[in-house]
Amino acid sequence: MTQISRFIGEVVPVAQGVAGDGGESAATVRGGGFADYALVSLHCLRIYLDTSYRMTIDLLKEMRLPSRYHRLLWV
Repeated sequence: MTQISRFIGEVVPVAQGVAGDGGESAATVRGGGFADYALVSLHCLRIYLDTSYRMTIDLLKEMRLPSRYHRLLWV
């Protein structure tokens, strides 16, 4: 498990608790908005990596994350 996937594994549950939408899917299938916890998690990861949002998304798309993280981060 990479350092980034460990970080995601720790941040997402905290973000779900803070945002209060832990049971909600990260992104709706019908094209609605993203869950608050997904945005908070992305922001935390961006700060952790010290990159732009674009670079963070590009990095997540290139990574081979376990499927449970894809579901949480919509990548």
